[in-house]
Amino acid sequence: MYNLQVQAEAFHELQEAFQWYETQQEGLGWKFISAFEEACVKLQHHPQHYTALNEHFRRYRLQGFPYLLVYEIEAGNVIIIAVRHAAMRPL
Repeated sequence: MYNLQVQAEAFHELQEAFQWYETQQEGLGWKFISAFEEACVKLQHHPQHYTALNEHFRRYRLQGFPYLLVYEIEAGNVIIIAVRHAAMRPL
């Protein structure tokens, strides 16, 4: 199993998305966080399984939400560098 790290900018993007979903519908932000947590578990177990963006970065699409986790695998670590809306460029 890989260690998981979330960079500060990605954490900030996660918080912004949570707040936006929570203002749209009470509890929806928490469903977004649950989808993020489920993604983290999957990435810790099989990070190579998901789509490569280039030689360094990969992406995972959150289930039920139009968001991508952009991450890299480095020395036994999965490092999430961005939590981006799917309509935005991932990098």
